[in-house]
Amino acid sequence: MPDISKPHIDITTTATVRPSILSQTLTSVVRHICKNEIARYRLVINIDNIGEKVGPKRVVKTARKHFKNVVYNISNEPSFTKAVKWVWANATAPYIFHIEDDWLINRDINVDDMIRILSSHKKLSSLRLSKFKIPKKDSVNIFGCYWLYQKDGFYLANNWKNQFGLNPILIKKQFIDEALPVMVDDINPEKQFRASRPHMSPIIKRWQYGMYEKPGSKPSVRDIGRNWIKRTKFSKTKAATFITWRKR
Repeated sequence: MPDISKPHIDITTTATVRPSILSQTLTSVVRHICKNEIARYRLVINIDNIGEKVGPKRVVKTARKHFKNVVYNISNEPSFTKAVKWVWANATAPYIFHIEDDWLINRDINVDDMIRILSSHKKLSSLRLSKFKIPKKDSVNIFGCYWLYQKDGFYLANNWKNQFGLNPILIKKQFIDEALPVMVDDINPEKQFRASRPHMSPIIKRWQYGMYEKPGSKPSVRDIGRNWIKRTKFSKTKAATFITWRKR
């Protein structure tokens, strides 16, 4: 039986038709995030009908192999931004773990410790996981800013201007509820969370941004999508304008 004292968590995932890639990602999520508490988690997944030459229902079948509780949408029009907006709009849990379909979790992550930190810091919007090795220092320069290690076990970004990203990350729903209504469809969703975007700047300025790593930590996550790109004829446009995959 699930521990009712612990909050439920929605895992939001944007996917294309890459069932084998998704299977690797979800296997790592179940092993290192959910562990023996799978009933506590719900998978909310949007599938853009573009990618490999199999039907999108194969992706749904893959998702259901890993999670009993799955809410899904198959988009009529592939759009990365609309996919993010759909999964976030359909998330209901107080904490949302966001992961794209081509990331692996490398090690066990203490989600309840992450929730403790987010709950203790009212202005802290999220805790991201790092794809980089963290130096054995209390101040590190990564993701374009300095992060300062806090005594209760996380790094805090020293500025708000561009520190929210969609690499694997645990997010407060309150933050998503504020950002979602102003998100636009024609800009890469990740690149909208920048001080240079007038529609988003007032919101992100009110929050702080954290990284759930410790000095000397090895990479917590790994991008496995690059090899798929090399094997196929799909590619991305420029980061700020990336909305959907294109054939090369």
